[in-house]
Amino acid sequence: MEAMVQVREQARTARDWAEADRLRDELAAIGVAVADTPDGPRWSLV
Repeated sequence: MEAMVQVREQARTARDWAEADRLRDELAAIGVAVADTPDGPRWSLV
């Protein structure tokens, strides 16, 4: 999960919003919520 969150953050940094959204949706499908904070992404199980 941590690796997927980091790949999503890389996509966001590259402004690849479609990929970042796809990864967020994929994480949500397996029960992981991602919150973007000023200190970087935080994830939690839902």
